[in-house]
Amino acid sequence: MKLFALLLTLAVFPSAARAQQADHARADLPSIRALGDSVAGSGSVLVRTRRLVYWINDRFDWSATDYQRRTVSEIIARRAGNCAELASVLHVFLDSLGIRTRWIHEINMQPQPTPARQQSAAAMVAESGDRYSVFGLQHNDHVWLEVWDDSTRAWFPADPAYGVAGLADWSAVRLAMEHRPKPRVKAVEPIAADMLVPFVVVAGDQKTGPYDHDRTNFYLVNGFERLYGDGLQSLPSWPAWVEEVQALAPHAWAALDGRENLHTHTDEIATLKAIYDRLSGEAAEHHLTWQH
Repeated sequence: MKLFALLLTLAVFPSAARAQQADHARADLPSIRALGDSVAGSGSVLVRTRRLVYWINDRFDWSATDYQRRTVSEIIARRAGNCAELASVLHVFLDSLGIRTRWIHEINMQPQPTPARQQSAAAMVAESGDRYSVFGLQHNDHVWLEVWDDSTRAWFPADPAYGVAGLADWSAVRLAMEHRPKPRVKAVEPIAADMLVPFVVVAGDQKTGPYDHDRTNFYLVNGFERLYGDGLQSLPSWPAWVEEVQALAPHAWAALDGRENLHTHTDEIATLKAIYDRLSGEAAEHHLTWQH
């Protein structure tokens, strides 16, 4: 029950939990289930998931990827993790409660080119293969979950690193072109600011893939339109956005599977960024705002 003691400390005294890190090497599923049930409480699947997302978001640091393999109990003991590790904690909580999930992998555009990141990514591609091209000059990857809601017969997004659950909330914080809501946790703000907008979103039943469900149109075309009350279709750059996303997404998907080097599509990513900027300007000119 050592893990339960740490989990209880996290729940009640989050600042004291780090001192107990070295004592918890093994996962204690009954303890995880008990805490998950306590935090999630009662209500709809969305309401329960949101409570768990907020709990993780409030108590765990979103840290940079260091390419170390960790168990969920080690992530909990560390009280920090990259986006995939934080999603692993949420996955275990929801799975222990009998709530179905699947893994989401996205690649997003960055506001500005970062040559140092491109250099680092190119070295990793040369050493370990095309899968590492999912980050580069003006793009980076991100991992979260989709959660199945029996009552609506639909999947909804849940991102514990960002601190958001539900399609409406996710769309606002990830797609809004103006007055984008800030993350709940201030420390997340600089990370979120670099995640301008995704250009591929795919789903799979396993964390490591295969990612065999394309969710790009659902989020980045239909979801984007829904966020703006179907008003984006009236903007001159909207057809170019749809066309470029649909052209670039298969290459990004292939990179996630390690079948293609996304760095060969750097120019297309820059083109999509220019389209997004034009779309944002047009929305402002037409006084088009997002709707929750």
